[in-house]
Amino acid sequence: MVEVVLERDMCVSCGNCVALDESLFTFDDDDKATLIGSTRDDDVDELEVDDASVYEQASENCEGECIEVYD
Repeated sequence: MVEVVLERDMCVSCGNCVALDESLFTFDDDDKATLIGSTRDDDVDELEVDDASVYEQASENCEGECIEVYD
């Protein structure tokens, strides 16, 4: 399993992650990105996935550098 972390306080609402895959990323009411299906602790979304390829691409395209993928 791979862990994906999205630090919402660093999100600049660029929308690159949502444009990449709307089934994995969305904007919350505060216009910050969120990981669909994740758990939230403070303002950090965390999700464990088997295939991290799309999340890695989202991390590379994130203007706020708020998405991290950990093995």
